[in-house]
Amino acid sequence: MERGLTRRSLSSLRDAQAFIDALRGTGSIRDLGLLVDQISREMGFAYHALVHHVDPGIADGSMVRLENYPEAWVGTFIEKQLHSWDPVIVASRTTNAAFAWSDVPRLIEITDCQRDVLKAAAIEGLGDGFTVPAHMPGQVSGSCTFAVRTGLALPRHHLGMVQLVDSFAFQAARALTLAEKDVALSPRVMLTPRQLDCILLAGRGKSDWEIAQILGLKEDTVTEYLDAARARYGVARRIQLVMRAVHDGHIALSDLIE
Repeated sequence: MERGLTRRSLSSLRDAQAFIDALRGTGSIRDLGLLVDQISREMGFAYHALVHHVDPGIADGSMVRLENYPEAWVGTFIEKQLHSWDPVIVASRTTNAAFAWSDVPRLIEITDCQRDVLKAAAIEGLGDGFTVPAHMPGQVSGSCTFAVRTGLALPRHHLGMVQLVDSFAFQAARALTLAEKDVALSPRVMLTPRQLDCILLAGRGKSDWEIAQILGLKEDTVTEYLDAARARYGVARRIQLVMRAVHDGHIALSDLIE
């Protein structure tokens, strides 16, 4: 992450960090919705949706559903039970990587009916969108999306920031939703100083060997520290570990820049 950063990308990191800091002070789903709506518009999007992939008609209050899609489209979505075969949702179940809606046909074998869904959404005002899957072990799958109005292009220079914003916003929405339902949250994961040192350097793009050289450790020891931290969070990938550490406030996005 430390190489090739432009002034624009540095500014985006600062904006993303400011958003994360604001998330920590958000006390309700309503306030979170206003915050997400604000940053959505600042990045050039008209719509957002942070949702668990369950039938919205029967979902209980513990499921995340924070969106401002056109009312007519929401009605169609519920009436036709699109939660089970909407092409964007189906595509998000096949990958952990973010994707544009225009790329869905490359991710799944899209049917004519699913093409019709995208066309119907466009008629209701939803143009192209950018979706970040939200998969966590032992939880219902979900996703975070920002979308533009029909006929407009995705603001691609903001897509990196979208991935950061989406990931943290979904976790905040989940925590607030559970809090409002009075469901106990898991305690904040605690990490040792050495684990944090390794995570920080991993977030800067360093290999286990490079981290070992910097910290004066054996490479196997670095790997053990990172494996133990991943186990504490229940994540498999290094980037997931870094993002969870940022989300919990152990490190800041600005710390990832050398």
